[in-house]
Amino acid sequence: MIAAYAAAGYIVWNQLSANVEQDVMETARLMLGGARAMRVYTTTQMAPLLDQEQAKVEHGVQNMRQALDVQIPAALQKAMTGLPMARQQRISHTALHEIHDIAHQGPNDLPQRQFFPQSIPFYAATEAVNYFRVQFPEFAYKEAALNPTNPRDRTADWESDIVNFFRDNPSKAELAGRRDTPAGSSLYLSTPIRADSDRCLGCHGPAEKAPPELVQLYGSGNGFGWRLNDVIGAQIVSVPAEVAHNRAAAAMKTVSIWLGGIFLGLYAIVNVIAFAFISRLVATPAAP
Repeated sequence: MIAAYAAAGYIVWNQLSANVEQDVMETARLMLGGARAMRVYTTTQMAPLLDQEQAKVEHGVQNMRQALDVQIPAALQKAMTGLPMARQQRISHTALHEIHDIAHQGPNDLPQRQFFPQSIPFYAATEAVNYFRVQFPEFAYKEAALNPTNPRDRTADWESDIVNFFRDNPSKAELAGRRDTPAGSSLYLSTPIRADSDRCLGCHGPAEKAPPELVQLYGSGNGFGWRLNDVIGAQIVSVPAEVAHNRAAAAMKTVSIWLGGIFLGLYAIVNVIAFAFISRLVATPAAP
């Protein structure tokens, strides 16, 4: 029975370890799914909305400049032509120049077109998952790219291997594995990121065609030259293998207690039955 208990414990431990590791990977898949949803939301709704608001601001600024440079001077000039005396015309002309100068002292502070990182899927997905990680701090997430605009998204050596794997195997939609780190073994799950729309190339095509405000913020040396449908990076969720091990160990502790109770109960039942059987044999008189 001791041997059976040990064998049962070994089988249960292996099964628990596999199940818990699978549960950890499912949590990682949920994180990746949420990040992909945020990327789609940002591309289809947030970015167009920000562009629309920027266009409204630019249109308002243009209208104001039109009024200051054309409409107001034209109206004042028309009013001056109706003045009867030259002296009054000179006074009005001087006043016109003063009004024009005063009006143009403010436009330097007018809103200019800005670049909002919140409109970029890389940034939006990373920030959204960071809120998710408040509940699951042991999970790490990164949108890793070989040639990113934002330096924080640049691939590490092992992340470059994952991106190159997806480049070499375009039919693959997911890659999971285990790697050794200075802190111990780590599990990871990844999916490819592709430049799958013209909107991506609007910012990451040739640098000279990129929005000036983006180039001003990040420079022109990185994040450009992408091509449509190319794999340019990978979404990667990683978690220490110790997390899965600890969960399996906690579950195994509970299972071991139940298994021990079951085997002790069986041991007691077998002994009672054996004792009763032997006692009956002893009590039975031997045949003459």
